[in-house]
Amino acid sequence: MQLDNPALTAIYFASITAMVSVITNLVITIISNCFQNTRQKRTELQDIYTGCIKSIATLTTLSTATETNLDNIEQSLVEAKKYLAILLIRTKNRNQIKQIEEEAFLFTTGQYKQLVEKAIIKGLKPSERFEYIEDEKNKALFSAADIMLKLIIEFAPQDKRLIL
Repeated sequence: MQLDNPALTAIYFASITAMVSVITNLVITIISNCFQNTRQKRTELQDIYTGCIKSIATLTTLSTATETNLDNIEQSLVEAKKYLAILLIRTKNRNQIKQIEEEAFLFTTGQYKQLVEKAIIKGLKPSERFEYIEDEKNKALFSAADIMLKLIIEFAPQDKRLIL
């Protein structure tokens, strides 16, 4: 193709420049969307960990006044189970949460005694402040909550999905 005519040459280069610009903008948009999705997933995961820590910490804090705070204890327990279940469900690659998966499952399903026994075998002990609780059910609940809190606080910073 000969471009002897300056008008045709200008149209030809303008067309090429427009196509390059469109392609560049498309690539930039795709890359931006990928990074935005990654940021959004990381933020959601941070919110899940935050919810777990907040609800379990509230639960263990209220252990000293069980009679007066039954509603708050129940609500915190429900929230803790919800966030742990979401963590289990949202994690497609089980290797990412292998360290706490079984404990989270036991806590979520209400198998507190088994969780405490398993943790003690692994060398994790619940806080001594729950030893005074006479009701075995509540003692197991608060001890399991304490262990889950320790596990989450230890595990969350190691979760590679939270790293930039």
